[in-house]
Amino acid sequence: MCTSISYSNGVHLFGRNLDLEIDYPINVVITPRNYPFEFRNAPAIESHYAMIGMGIVQNNYPLYFDAANEKGLGMAGLAFFGMAEYAPVTEGKTNIASFEFIQYIVGTCATVEEAKAKIADMNLSDVSFSPDLPTSQLHWIIADKNGSIVVERTAEHGLKVYDNPFGVLTNCPEFPYQKTNVSYYLNLSGSLVDIRFAPDPKGLQIYSRGSGSIGLPGGTDSVSRFVRATFTKMNSNISSELKTVSDYDRNVAEYFHILGNVQQVSGESEVKPGQYEITQYTDCIDTDRGIFYYNTYFNPSLNAVDMNKENLDAKDLVIYPAHKEFQTNWMN
Repeated sequence: MCTSISYSNGVHLFGRNLDLEIDYPINVVITPRNYPFEFRNAPAIESHYAMIGMGIVQNNYPLYFDAANEKGLGMAGLAFFGMAEYAPVTEGKTNIASFEFIQYIVGTCATVEEAKAKIADMNLSDVSFSPDLPTSQLHWIIADKNGSIVVERTAEHGLKVYDNPFGVLTNCPEFPYQKTNVSYYLNLSGSLVDIRFAPDPKGLQIYSRGSGSIGLPGGTDSVSRFVRATFTKMNSNISSELKTVSDYDRNVAEYFHILGNVQQVSGESEVKPGQYEITQYTDCIDTDRGIFYYNTYFNPSLNAVDMNKENLDAKDLVIYPAHKEFQTNWMN
């Protein structure tokens, strides 16, 4: 399971938690403009927007979990188990396999609006990457600094694009349910609250700070994480008096705190006996500057890759294996 957010506060930051029980050999992958993208049932693209993201590389092909391009558009695929259903290749449509979807959209679109136009003529096909890597059941969040959308394909509704006012996505159920469910928590508040239990609340007292958040769900399930991530993001406030870091640095730190509030710890979410889902990594792409930040479960230190320090007119992938080993900044 996973959580993704799009965060704008003078800078646009996009990324996700990848929550899985599987420790993939993940890499930060930069795809330069002239790397040729071959698609299974659509014309190849010889030149496209440069992009950076996290994924695995198979047969010199980048299989992105999430990525953003040099124009500021980000996209992430999140688990949609039991609900996603792709279509057979269909004549007269732009047939894009699910494993090609991020590469196609991030490679050819500069904005969410351009992505919507591409998807309108698209058939999201059930073609797999290989027999060893069958299709994954996913839905996607696509975001730029002006907004975000969710893309889902189900047997019942076909291919749907939903405007996403929250800039948040987790997993099942379908996005319309998640959107409606948030309204159930409309009385939560990050501010100081008065006692509203009764007109004359004798015997009641505000016993703790944070009383406005009583009832905020704390589970690792996807519905709870959606509400908690949305509440945390929408109430996020970095206007502290701590002036030891720049406003930019505080935004990056705030982003990681928001996703930290929905991270999964080993032992919380059992997948099968003795096997637990954990937050394998958290990443953050500054879509304005092309900087990719991340940390991993056993290496909470922040790591960064700047795509603009590479030759973005090249043809070859640039690959940085993720740092997973524990690191400590010793002070003495």
